Amino acid sequence: MRISFVLLLFLIISHPLPAQSTVLQVVTESSPPYHYLNKYGRVDGETTHKVQAILEAAGVKGEFALYPWARSIIMAERQAGTLIYSIARTPEREKQFHWLAEVSAFHLAVVGLKSQPVANGELKQGYLTNYTFAVQRDDISYHWLQQQGFREGQNMLVCADIQCSWDYLLRGMVDFIIEDPALIPATAKKLNVDGEQLNPVMDIPELAVTGYLAASKDTDPAVVSQLKEAAQQLGMGITSGDGRVAPQ
Repeated sequence: MRISFVLLLFLIISHPLPAQSTVLQVVTESSPPYHYLNKYGRVDGETTHKVQAILEAAGVKGEFALYPWARSIIMAERQAGTLIYSIARTPEREKQFHWLAEVSAFHLAVVGLKSQPVANGELKQGYLTNYTFAVQRDDISYHWLQQQGFREGQNMLVCADIQCSWDYLLRGMVDFIIEDPALIPATAKKLNVDGEQLNPVMDIPELAVTGYLAASKDTDPAVVSQLKEAAQQLGMGITSGDGRVAPQ
């Protein structure tokens, strides 16, 4: 028996465990129906299923967790072996992550309440700063509003998640939020509110974006390659990267 044990120990040392032993932290934010916590307290949703399929095809295990977006970004920037989705591939972020796969698409717009007169009138981009917005911290809508001249605490209230932004809008604390009109029914159902109250009033063409699965820079290169290969096999390969941006 001792000989067999020594032989087994030698084999384990000589042949490292396969990729299945790799466990990655996978972080995201609440954005139904793409990613959200289900009734069992697990991260679920359409895009989550795509990410799970990539990990399974790569033979990599993942521990999924949902946080406010700003926290997810910090974790993915600072912690090795961390994946994040759905993240914008902006020029500023290009070198901060390994870009693994395109997993979702968003078409964002300015959204207000139907009960507000401005919601049924003409809204021009040059006059946006006359109104107040709620937005999630550190997502692309947040940065876009800053570029338009918005300032936190003045005409921009900053939230941890989309539920907070919706809440501010529905309570009349702000004039607008930025949301994908296609996601209004699913988000309203998740938040148990009447989505019919909301009305898209202005498209934002520059925020028609693609969401990526990305990995922290210090993630094992072999694992990064496995995940990219798996994504390509599943038809979710990434583009060459030409400055395109993506949601969040």
